[in-house]
Amino acid sequence: MTMLQHCTTYKRLLPVVLQVMVFMLTSSISSASRFVSNGPFLTITLKDSDPASTNNALVSSPNDGAEITKPWFNLENIRPNVLWSVQSQGKPLPNWIPSWHFLRTTVGYQYESMKRLPSFVEADLKFSSESIGIDLEIQPSYEFDSKRSVLLVQASRGVAHLMGKFATKKDRWLQLVRGCYQLNLPSNPTLGAVRITPTLDLARGQASCLLEATTGSERTKAVLNLEYDNPTLTVVHSLDDRNTIAPEISLYNARILYHWNIALDSGSIKTKVDPTSAVQVTWTDRSLTGKWVTDFRLPLTGTTLSALAADV
Repeated sequence: MTMLQHCTTYKRLLPVVLQVMVFMLTSSISSASRFVSNGPFLTITLKDSDPASTNNALVSSPNDGAEITKPWFNLENIRPNVLWSVQSQGKPLPNWIPSWHFLRTTVGYQYESMKRLPSFVEADLKFSSESIGIDLEIQPSYEFDSKRSVLLVQASRGVAHLMGKFATKKDRWLQLVRGCYQLNLPSNPTLGAVRITPTLDLARGQASCLLEATTGSERTKAVLNLEYDNPTLTVVHSLDDRNTIAPEISLYNARILYHWNIALDSGSIKTKVDPTSAVQVTWTDRSLTGKWVTDFRLPLTGTTLSALAADV
C-alpha cells in the first residue's frame, strides 16, 4: 500500500474517531452523574541512549577538526504516552438496555509509533443477566499502526469463566480460548480451594494450564504454571497484611526467582531478584492527582552472587 493510500485511510478513520470521542465527551458533560472522564494521563519513559554516544561525548567536526560537545539530553530519548478514557458510573442506557451496566472507552497515543494519529482505541462493555446469573464482557479494540482489530468476549458465572479472543490477523480469526473453573472445599481444614485455568493459543499453536491450590486460611497458595516454553512452580505466602513472598522455580532449567511485595498505604513496592541476572524494584506511589512509578534495576551479571547462582 502506498503512502497516499495510508494517508487516505487515516483521513477517513480520523473523523469517525473524533466523532466518537466528542459524543462521549458530550455525554459525560450532559450526564455528569452517569459518565466520568479520566485523564488525560501522561507517561514519559526515558529510553537508553546509545552507549557509543555516551562514552564519546566529544566528536570531531569534519570541516575544521574542532571538537564539538554532544548534548547530554536529547528529546529523541523521550517516549511520551497519553491515555484518556470515559467510563460510566452506572448503567449507560438503563431504559433501553437494562442488562448493560458498564461502559469504558479509552484512547491511547504513543508518539514513538504514531506521531500524528492515536495509537489505539478500545472499549469495554459489560452486561449481566440476573435470571441466568451470567455476566458478559466485550472488549473491542483497534490498532492504527498495524490496522488490527481485536475482540475479546468473556462469559462468566462467579469465578468460572470462558474467554475467546478474535482478531483480524493472518488467516486465523480465532486466536485464543481460555477457561477457568474453581472447586471450593469448605469442609477441608488445610485445602480451601482448587482452581484450574486451561488455555489454548491457536495463533502460536501452544497449550498451557494453570493449577492453583489455596489453603483454608488463604495465606498460602501453590501455583503450577504448565506453560509450553517455561513451566514454573510458585509458592505465594502472606507473612502479614503488608508483606508477601513468592519464590518461583523453573521446571525447565531449575532457575529460581524471588518475589517480595510490600503493600503501602498509598502504593506498593515490588522486588524481583534473579541471582543470575539482576535485582528489580518497582515503587508505585498513588495520590489524589495521579500515580508515580519508579523502576530501579541493579544488574548482577559478573558479580559473585551471579557466579554462585550459576553453580547451583
